[in-house]
Amino acid sequence: MKKLFLLAVCCLFFTCGSKEELPEGLLSESEMIDIMVDIRVAEGKVTHLLLPADSAKKVFKILEKRIFEEHNVDTVAYKKSYQYYLLHPEKASVIFSTTLDSLSVMKERDTNLR
Repeated sequence: MKKLFLLAVCCLFFTCGSKEELPEGLLSESEMIDIMVDIRVAEGKVTHLLLPADSAKKVFKILEKRIFEEHNVDTVAYKKSYQYYLLHPEKASVIFSTTLDSLSVMKERDTNLR
């Protein structure tokens, strides 16, 4: 849990230090990380259900919709933000690496609880 907190603080530190402002309507790096972590967790859950591909897609779409609702984000804003960050590799790198680090911490924590 401490590692996850430190990752969040580091992310916020780098985000706050940035001079460039995001275009209107784009999600911040920390929002993107939170959503991407939740999406990857949902993908993992669906994978472990061992459903046929068409059923798995339907279940994932339901989970994805819930994730966007929980974060008060629509799919258009998420996709627009995702495209923006892909065009800015230095920012995308921070988002993707922090997402992976967060998932690793979650996995480690889950493993330690067993």
